[in-house]
Amino acid sequence: MNRRAVIVMLLSLGALTCSQPAPPPDTGVENTELGVKLAAMPEGLVLANNQGDSLELRPADEGKAGLVWFVAGPEQEGVNLVAAVQGHQAHIEDLPDGSYKGAQELQGDIGTAFYSRGRFTDAGSEFEETVLFVIHLKENRLLEIHYRYPAADDSAARVEQLIGVLAELE
Repeated sequence: MNRRAVIVMLLSLGALTCSQPAPPPDTGVENTELGVKLAAMPEGLVLANNQGDSLELRPADEGKAGLVWFVAGPEQEGVNLVAAVQGHQAHIEDLPDGSYKGAQELQGDIGTAFYSRGRFTDAGSEFEETVLFVIHLKENRLLEIHYRYPAADDSAARVEQLIGVLAELE
């Protein structure tokens, strides 16, 4: 084989390896026991656990602590999101140094949701918990998406991450 043919062949092989398809994007996660499916993994979060009725996400940044988890309530008529927020407020205020920070109504493709946020002390450290309350997309029951993390100046970013979870919910 002459030198020119070898160069052409090497260039052709290089073009073939460059044109290989990229690995598929993160396709999300599904938990059939909870009836929850995320179309894609929300930005900044990775899967921590998906077994039985436990679906948990954690920050992708190993330097950040925190945990997102899902709770699906029982089937019921007339899911009351406001009562769920009030229950979260009472829970936060019952915790050591509990300080409720408020709630806000959200409107989106899945309908009405509320987020509720508070701070408390556990084992000498201050934590923040933000919970999204939404009516389950497939059934008549309350779906809670909790995010607990060390209290810091990044509350707004953490709330945005949690809303990103809601945006991926199917």
